[in-house]
Amino acid sequence: NAMVAVGATLLAAPAPLHPGRGAINLGNVRMSRTGVLFNSSQGRASRLINGLLDGGSAVVRNFAGEGGRAMEVRVLPVSFAKAYSDYQACASKLLPMNYDQVRQTQVGFPGGGIVLDQAAKTRLDVLLEYMKADPSVNQVALDGHSDNSGNRLTNRDLSRRRALAVADYLMAHGVPESQITVRFHGERYPLVKNNSAGNRARNRRVNIELERGPAQAQPTQKAVEAPAASAAPAQAASATKSVPDKPATAK
Repeated sequence: NAMVAVGATLLAAPAPLHPGRGAINLGNVRMSRTGVLFNSSQGRASRLINGLLDGGSAVVRNFAGEGGRAMEVRVLPVSFAKAYSDYQACASKLLPMNYDQVRQTQVGFPGGGIVLDQAAKTRLDVLLEYMKADPSVNQVALDGHSDNSGNRLTNRDLSRRRALAVADYLMAHGVPESQITVRFHGERYPLVKNNSAGNRARNRRVNIELERGPAQAQPTQKAVEAPAASAAPAQAASATKSVPDKPATAK
């Protein structure tokens, strides 16, 4: 017969070596008919795990089973310590982010200039760790940007040098030059309007896109300036990948 989904009480019962200790009531849980029997908060699960590591038991009490009769289910800590140790060893090897989380990101230059700050290096280190663990991610597109503080030529050069600073950091940490494409756009594609110091800081950035695919045979790390509006459509499409077709109006 199908198990009726009802409420139950979760307890951490003491080990037999500590008969004087009472069970710790961890609160009510909602039992499911199939799949995962119940879900618990992280804090409650931690208290239950600590009890099991101490030789205690996990107890589910007052669960109405067949015919509405009260039940108590007790999970003994047999071999739990080893199983939990194996779980911790496995969890320690997990990456801090998945592909969807690292695929598109950016590093900023809030203080101006072309030098990577510690926050930028930390973010790049996460990307490097992921690329090392997943060799199928072997293409990196870098798009440099600036605010509108200087003239257009200066801003294009700043955006180019910022993208190259990111490329140099990646190559210094093992990413082949052939896997990196560098593009620069100056002030053409701001994230926000350049109408305040804070907004201008946000616009000084390098957008980074990781891709999966076969390594390219030809070197692609050379800097390529984004084409002017009058350039051939095919060239413009190539150099403005992952950026808007038209720049936002900047004040």
